[in-house]
Amino acid sequence: MGSSVYLRIVYMICCGFLVCGYPPEIFNKSYEYIQCGDINIGAVLSIHMSEDNRNCGQSIPLFPSIEYVQAVIFAINEINNRTDILPNVTLGTVILDDCLMPSMVLARAMQFMPDLHNFQNHCPSPPCFDRTNETIPTFYDVVSVIGSYTSSLSIVLANVLALFKIPQISHTSTSDLLSDKKRFPYFLRMVPPDKYQVKVIVDMLHFFNWKYVSVIYSEGSYGQESERQLIKLFRELDICVAQSIEIRNSMGNSQYDSVIDSLRKYKGARAVVLYADSVHAASVIKAAKRKNAFREFLWTGSDALSLILDDDSEYCNSSLGSLSVRPFSANVPRFSKYMKSLRETGLFHGKHRVEKDVQSWLPYNVTSGKFTEPEMERSSLHQSTEDDNYVPIFAASYVIDAVYAFAYALHDYINMNCGDLKGKAVRQCIQGEGLLNALKKVTFNSSIGEISFDQNGDVVGKYEIRQCQMVEGTPHHEQVGMWDMKTHALSIDKDKLRWSEFKKSSTGNYSDNDHSIPESVCAEPCISGQIYSFSRETCCWKCVSCKNNEIASVNSTHCETCELLFWPDERTRSRCVEIVPSYVTLADLIACSVCICAILGLIVALFVVMLFHTYRHERIIRSSSRELSQVMLVGISVAFMLVFSFLSVPNSVSCYLNHVGFSLTFTFVYAPLLVKTNRIYRIFRAGRKTTALPQCTSPTSQVAIVTGIIFIQILIIILSTTMSPPTVKLRMPIRTEKFVELYCDMPLAGLLSSLSFNLFLVMICTFYAFKTRKLPDNYNESRYIAFCVDTTLLVWISFVPTYFTTSRAYYKVIILSLALIVNSVVSLMCLFVPKLYALYHQKHQKAKSQDKCYNPLNIRTETTSLGVVNRFNNTTDFMKSRSVSQLVGSQDSATSMVSNAGIIRETKSESKLNGSTGQANTSSAENSDLSVT
Repeated sequence: MGSSVYLRIVYMICCGFLVCGYPPEIFNKSYEYIQCGDINIGAVLSIHMSEDNRNCGQSIPLFPSIEYVQAVIFAINEINNRTDILPNVTLGTVILDDCLMPSMVLARAMQFMPDLHNFQNHCPSPPCFDRTNETIPTFYDVVSVIGSYTSSLSIVLANVLALFKIPQISHTSTSDLLSDKKRFPYFLRMVPPDKYQVKVIVDMLHFFNWKYVSVIYSEGSYGQESERQLIKLFRELDICVAQSIEIRNSMGNSQYDSVIDSLRKYKGARAVVLYADSVHAASVIKAAKRKNAFREFLWTGSDALSLILDDDSEYCNSSLGSLSVRPFSANVPRFSKYMKSLRETGLFHGKHRVEKDVQSWLPYNVTSGKFTEPEMERSSLHQSTEDDNYVPIFAASYVIDAVYAFAYALHDYINMNCGDLKGKAVRQCIQGEGLLNALKKVTFNSSIGEISFDQNGDVVGKYEIRQCQMVEGTPHHEQVGMWDMKTHALSIDKDKLRWSEFKKSSTGNYSDNDHSIPESVCAEPCISGQIYSFSRETCCWKCVSCKNNEIASVNSTHCETCELLFWPDERTRSRCVEIVPSYVTLADLIACSVCICAILGLIVALFVVMLFHTYRHERIIRSSSRELSQVMLVGISVAFMLVFSFLSVPNSVSCYLNHVGFSLTFTFVYAPLLVKTNRIYRIFRAGRKTTALPQCTSPTSQVAIVTGIIFIQILIIILSTTMSPPTVKLRMPIRTEKFVELYCDMPLAGLLSSLSFNLFLVMICTFYAFKTRKLPDNYNESRYIAFCVDTTLLVWISFVPTYFTTSRAYYKVIILSLALIVNSVVSLMCLFVPKLYALYHQKHQKAKSQDKCYNPLNIRTETTSLGVVNRFNNTTDFMKSRSVSQLVGSQDSATSMVSNAGIIRETKSESKLNGSTGQANTSSAENSDLSVT
C-alpha cells in the first residue's frame, strides 16, 4: 500500500514538472472556459488554430468550433434546469482549447489529473509555476471528459485519462484503434468507428457498380488504418484500386497539384475515395479546382469531406456530384433557437468574451473590419444565425448527446451508490471505474433516436450519405441515403441523385434531371464469350475473346472448350449445347438438282426397259444378247433409285442399302458387259481358225457367268460388312466450326474391296474393247462398248481420289450420287440408245415402203421361170450370211436364217460355183460383228 502511494506521488511530481516545462502562454485564460458546479465535466475542444505548430494562434477560422463550445454549455444548462436528471446536483464544465495540436492535448490531459488541483497549492517551489510573473497553471477536478476532435488527438488524451480512470467520450473521433479496450479501456464515442464508415463507402461503391477507383488518405492512424480496411474490402467485392496516395502534413500546393496529375493518369478511375482529415480533404479539392479538374472525378469521402462540404458551399460547387459519408445526426431545434438567442447579446457567454475573435463566432457581429478577406469570406459562407433556416453543424448534436450520456450515467450511479448525498458531497462518492460501467449500460433517447453503446464503447447508430447538388442555381449538400449499423443495410433514393455534371444529355447540354449513374470502370464489362485478362501491374483487365468452340468459366477468367459435338450457347456463351446435326436434304439446291437428274435418268431407264420388253421379238433386240441386256438395265435402274437412298436421312437401313447397293449396281452393269466383250473377242478370234463357235457363248452360259461374277461381289460385301459394318455416325470435321454432320460411315476396307473388284471388271472390259476396236462398221457394237468403258474408267479415275480426299460427308454423298448417275447415263447412251435408234430407223423404213422387204443381207429379188427368186449379189454376201448365223450362235438368228430356207439353199448352190467355203469363212470372220446396226 505504501509503495503504491509512493509511486503515485512520484508520478504526480513528474507530471507537475512536465506541465511546468510548457511555455506559460499556453495557459492563457483566453483558451479556456470554466463554469463551476458540484460535479464538473471536462471538454477538450479544438477552437483556435496553431500558426506555427508550436503555439496556439489568435484566430478562430471555423464557426463550428464555436458551436461545439456552445453545445456543451447549452447541454449543461439544460440538464441543470431539469428535475428528472441529477435533481440534487449541479453540473459544471471546464472547456479547454487544444488548438488542434498533440502537445496541447497532452498538456490539457495533465490539467485533469486527480489531486493536482490541490497539489499546486503546496508546491515547494512556486517559481516553477510563475517564472514569468504570469498566472499559475490551473488543474481541474472533473469526473469525465469530452473530446477530442480528431482520432490522433483522442488517442493522446485517452492514454493519459486511462491512467487515472477518467471516462472519456469523443464526439467526432472515428479511428478503429480506439475500439481496442485493452489500450483504451475508458474511451467511448458518440460516432461509429471507421470500420463501419469504411464499410458504408465500400457498399456505396458496390451499389453504384464502381469497379475501378483511386484512394487518397491522410497519414496517421485515421487514414492509414482505414486505407488498409478499404483495400481488404475492395478485394472481396472485386473493386480494383488504380492507385493509393498518402497525404502528408508537410505537403504544399505543388505537391497537391501532383496528386491531381497522378489521378488523371488513370482515366477510367473516376471515383476517388478521399479518406482524409478535413484540412487535407480541403487542400485536395482546392488543387482539383486549380488544375481545372474538379468535375473530372467522383469524390467519395468520409465524414471529414462531409464536414468541409457542409461548411463551405464553394467546396460543394467545385465538386458537384460528390458523395460523402458521415454519422447520422438530426437537428436539435432547441439548440438552434439557443444559438439564435445569442444574437441579442453578442456574447460567447455572459461572463466571458474572447476579445476580437468573438465576432467570428457570431457572424452577424462582423463589423470591426479587423479580419482579412479570406476570414470574412469564410465567415460569410456559414449559415448565419440571422437566417431562419439556420442549422448547426451535424456534430453539435453529438456534443449534446455526450453531455447527456454522462448526466444519465451519473444519475444512475449516484442513485445506486451514493445514497442521500447531495451537492458537492456527491463528488467523493464517484469513482471512475464505476462511472464507466454505468456509462456502458446507459440508454436514452436523443434527436437521432435511441442512444446506447456496444461492448467496445462505440455508439450504435446510423450513417447518412450526402451528395453535392445544384438546386436552383445554388450548391447544396443533400441527403440521398442511409446505412443502418444494426442491419448493415444500405438504402439510397435514386430519384434524389443528380449526376448532371458527369453525363451530357442528347442535346449536348447538361440536364438538371439526369439520374444516369456515371461509370468508374477500368474497362467495359466483358460480353458473353469473353474473359477478363489481368496484367501484372494492376488489377485492371482486358477482354479476351474465347475461341468459337469455347465458353467462359463461371468467374469469366478462363475459357473452357466444349466437348465434341457441342457448341457454346449463342445467347449467354456460358454453357455448351448439343449441335443440331446436318445432312443432305432435298431442300439443298445441289441435292435437289441431283435428285432431279436421278428422276430423269430413272424415267429414261424405265422407258428403255419398256421398249426392250415391247420389241423383245425384234431381230435387233434378240441379236443384242437380250438376257444380258436385261441384267444391265436392272443394274442401271437400281443405280438411279439408289440415289434417293443416298439423299435420305441417314439411318441403319439406308446405310446398309447404300453400302451394298453402290457396290452391286456397278457389278450388275459391268459383269454382263464383261461377258459380252469377252464373247465378241473369243468369237472373232476363233473365226479366223474354225467355223465352230467357242464354248460358253450360249445365252444360258452367259447368264451363268454373270451370276457367278455377281456372287463373288456379294461374298466380298458379306465379308466386309461382317468385319466392319456400316454405321450411322455424327462427325465434327473442324472443332472450331459449328458444324456436325450425320452420315453413313461406310468402312474403308469394305468400300475399297468392292470398288477394286468393280474397277477390275471395268479394266478387263476396257482391254476387250481395245482388242475389238477394228471390227467392220457394219458390226460396230464393240465401239460403243469401248466408248462406254473408257468413259466409265475416266469417271472412276476422277471419282476415287476426289471421294477419299473430301472431308465433308455432304460432298461425299453428292460425289457418290453423281458417280452413279454419270455411270448409268453413259451405259444407257452407249449400249442401249444406238439399238433403240436402229429399231426406230427400221420401223420408220417399214412405214415408208411397206411393199419393200427389209434386206439386211443384201438379197436381190429376181423373176425366173420358176417364179420370184431371192438371190445374193455374190458369193461373199452368202458367206456373210452364214458367218453371221454362226457368230451370233443364238436361236433367234438361227430362226431368222431358217425362215429364209429357199434363200439359204440358193446361197449354197452359188457357193459351190464360186469356190471353197473355207476361204469365204475366213474372209467373213475378218469383216463381221455380233450384230448389224
